[in-house]
Amino acid sequence: MELFGRFLRVLALAAGGVLLILTVYTVTDVVLRYVFNRPFSGSLEFTEFSMTLVIFLAIAYTGWTGSHIAIDLFDQWLDRPALRLLPSLIAFAGALLFAVIAWRAFVETTATLPQISNMLRWPHYPFRYTVAFGSAMFALVLFIQGIQAARRKPD
Repeated sequence: MELFGRFLRVLALAAGGVLLILTVYTVTDVVLRYVFNRPFSGSLEFTEFSMTLVIFLAIAYTGWTGSHIAIDLFDQWLDRPALRLLPSLIAFAGALLFAVIAWRAFVETTATLPQISNMLRWPHYPFRYTVAFGSAMFALVLFIQGIQAARRKPD
């Protein structure tokens, strides 16, 4: 498990690197646009592709470390024995949802491999495969968390 967590951390650090590059690119684009009236062409596409990498490289690590936003609406009722499996059921439902997203993203990407962007002329497939990979990793994280929640002993 520790090796898997380290792998997810490396993916999150890569996402942070992409975010840093995007920040520098955006600041440079704004300066070029408003000071020299010479913006980069394809800035919107660059931002969209970059955000895809940032989100889907980091989503699994965010789930692994519990850094995502969570709302505890049912805490007052979870002490009941009948509801103690609710966290694991929610994790398994999320795992199923993200497994379907990963599968559909993979199928869609494979079917549309030759697509390229309009301005930058970049292929779409590396970014779409990142969506599939990141979703699959998050599905695996949720599955593991579902198993851990199911095995947890009541207090």
